[in-house]
Amino acid sequence: MKSAPKRHALFIITAGLLILCVMFVTPVAGLRVSGSKYMNSLAPGETGIHTMTVSSGSDDPPMDMQVDVWGFGQTGQKTYASLIPSEDTSPYSARTLITLSSPTFHLNPGESKEITATIAVPKNVGDGGRYAIITIHNAPIGNGSTAIVTAISVPVLITISNSKISSKGSIEKVTTSDIIPGQPIRFTTALKNTGNMYYYQTNNSVSIINSTGKEVAMVATGPSAFAIIPTFTVNYEVNVDTPLPSGSYTAISKISLQDGTVLDSKNATFEIQANYVPPIQPANVKLTARSSATLAGSDRRVIIEFPAGAVFSDTEVSLKPLAKDRAPAASANMTPASTFFTIEGITGLLAKDAIMKVKYTSADLEAAGSDVSKLVLARYDDSENKWTILPTYLDKNELTLSAATNRFGTWGIMVSNVGNTPGSVPTSGETTGGTGTGKPGLALDPTVVFAALGLTIAFVGYRIRK
Repeated sequence: MKSAPKRHALFIITAGLLILCVMFVTPVAGLRVSGSKYMNSLAPGETGIHTMTVSSGSDDPPMDMQVDVWGFGQTGQKTYASLIPSEDTSPYSARTLITLSSPTFHLNPGESKEITATIAVPKNVGDGGRYAIITIHNAPIGNGSTAIVTAISVPVLITISNSKISSKGSIEKVTTSDIIPGQPIRFTTALKNTGNMYYYQTNNSVSIINSTGKEVAMVATGPSAFAIIPTFTVNYEVNVDTPLPSGSYTAISKISLQDGTVLDSKNATFEIQANYVPPIQPANVKLTARSSATLAGSDRRVIIEFPAGAVFSDTEVSLKPLAKDRAPAASANMTPASTFFTIEGITGLLAKDAIMKVKYTSADLEAAGSDVSKLVLARYDDSENKWTILPTYLDKNELTLSAATNRFGTWGIMVSNVGNTPGSVPTSGETTGGTGTGKPGLALDPTVVFAALGLTIAFVGYRIRK
């Protein structure tokens, strides 16, 4: 029977190996294909050739491969989808125009195989473009829930040269998400390609007009990375995070091609019942041991001042908004207000307290029944699954709640009978001792943890040998 010290050492070593296995998972190599897209112009009666080379890694298993030609579909999220023959009903399909040199083949580890797709365009093909997807995949490796199938899709986009090209689009509808304080207002525009040709690099812009006709917000997407295929409808989504008072508004959605040509525009009206408060703007900052730093978004709704010496090593810290309905449920004797956010990047405790200032909003005040004295800052303790209210200071002139803290994670404004204290929060760097327990943390990263684990294992092994 092993002695207690040896059993303890074995436990430590096993735990260390398990952690290392989780961190350093060996990636599984997959199939690789050159010639992963075909885009070309072909005249009526012309034949095009597309060559694809499929290769596997030296560590891959031997595989039986299959190559199929499917219809070219598209989801509402713009991603491409393969369509079986019964679903491929578009007049712009190229599926039946393509034949393959090797529909099936065997691929050994480290081997390459060349497949040729022959595209025969009929003389009476018509105008516009033609589309298909070539799918290269292996037969399932393994069985049951462990079966592995690797598939690569090769989009085929053909332009019929010397034909009449029609680049058209129609916005079918513009919808508005529920308007919830602390969450962006999402506008979704559904566009159908009503022409006979695909188009790339489409943009969607949405202008918000108030009841007086003034533009109060404007947002736009970046150019779409996907081609929009004829006959399919895709969605464009934009988020508005501009403060808006209650009232009636009109959203004007416009979708344009890369050259500025407008495909279509459409209006949608919506109502804001109470003043809309947007989510907190995210931010990042790098903390160093020798310098003070401030973490704040562009809206300055949350400001955290870190004194020099708060951490002992460089640490990246981020501020992120948190929707009220995604925040942990309120603990006893408190109710949630409207403002919630997370501070990520710091593990353990700071060596010196930071000062947090949070602007309360009209939605926070409404939750408190317009009694600002009931608003407090609270932090969620994951270890105890409860919210902890911090000593909170109120500044009515700046509309802020402040607290000193050496712990981070999930934060929010709560309504509580504990109430806040008018006045100024303690100076940054003063440790109040009321925001956490235990010894100051170092904002440790995994390297430090594993170095310490290695030293522990070595020390235990040395003790055993003695």
